[in-house]
Amino acid sequence: MHPDTMRRIDRWAGIPLCAVASLLLPWLAPNRKSGSVAPDTVVLICIAEIGALLVAHPAIVRARKLFPESRLCFITGPGGKGALEVMDFPDADILTLRTDSLSELIADCLKLRNTLSRAGTLHAAVLEPFTRFSHLVSAWVGAERRSGCHRFHNEGGYLGSLVTNPVVFNSHLHASQTYVALVEALAEDTSLEPHVKQVVPSQIRNRARFKPTSQQKQSLHESIARQAPELEGKRLVLLNANASDIVPLRKWPLERFAEVGQRLLQERDDVGILLTGAPNKQESCARLAQQLDSPRVLSLAGQTTFRELLTLYTLGSLIISNDSGPVHFASSTDIPILALYGPETPAIFGPMSPKATPLYLGLACSPCITPYNQKKSSCTDSRCMSGITVDLVLSQAHKLLA
Repeated sequence: MHPDTMRRIDRWAGIPLCAVASLLLPWLAPNRKSGSVAPDTVVLICIAEIGALLVAHPAIVRARKLFPESRLCFITGPGGKGALEVMDFPDADILTLRTDSLSELIADCLKLRNTLSRAGTLHAAVLEPFTRFSHLVSAWVGAERRSGCHRFHNEGGYLGSLVTNPVVFNSHLHASQTYVALVEALAEDTSLEPHVKQVVPSQIRNRARFKPTSQQKQSLHESIARQAPELEGKRLVLLNANASDIVPLRKWPLERFAEVGQRLLQERDDVGILLTGAPNKQESCARLAQQLDSPRVLSLAGQTTFRELLTLYTLGSLIISNDSGPVHFASSTDIPILALYGPETPAIFGPMSPKATPLYLGLACSPCITPYNQKKSSCTDSRCMSGITVDLVLSQAHKLLA
């Protein structure tokens, strides 16, 4: 389902559904153990963006510490399963909702309620601020306590009475801190408002960490060498020229990625380039490889599992990427990251790696996408991205390679 279609459904169907669900809460989420602090099951909900799952790792760590006796589950889209498996989630605790069609979505929602109806007392934290569908899911599965970002007297989206433990959306906090705050709220009495009157420190030290086995690294190294022998012994620079359709404005022009790659190959004999992307980005990556036209270039778009992609980052010397999932995936490794930001600020959703360098012009109109506007901008000229020059990117790339 296209992101814009999902936004329209979330707005025009979500508002009346939130109102109706608020009236039906005694049936949807009966108060089975009023005042309970230790639920049988804690559910975290983040459906749309896979990159957010890696950012949510500190919240997962905190939930396990706050509720050590509780089962911890995660509701996400099908694409998030690989990321959660890397973070040691058992398959039975990963609950997926397909969003490709309305019929699949309804079927999965019915299955989800049936599954969690046997999970005892539930607490749920919605990690997608003001997304009505995710909050409706938290009520639908019967959660007794439901934390989420609430608008209070601001302009955020209407959620009815679906949030029992409301948290202020603080645009001065990194998303990882907000996610931790939403988990903290579940441990507090529902009478407190707003919740989490405490300092939530930087969560970089709690970021997800991925370490492949030597066999996994060797296998991937050999696969790359077979496909592109000229890359043997080279320092690998990964280019991610893609971004999801949720925010197309985040894409730096493809021709600029091509120029960066061409100049790196010309200026450095020790460098090889790998192109990465999802299966649906194979065509654009093939075009980019054709423009680069070098035996020291290999496209791996659509050819790696999620675990293999993370392993690839451990073999690389640098990744240059749009603001998208790969900057968060790469943050779980030690690869230096050069991340290009424009319509969204790295202050909120920047990579958590201490080896990350975000490039952000900080224009007066930026950031123009926020949870308040469903990450939908009316911008027709993304100068926040086009203003990032090839020379600026190359200058930073050479510093990081040095």
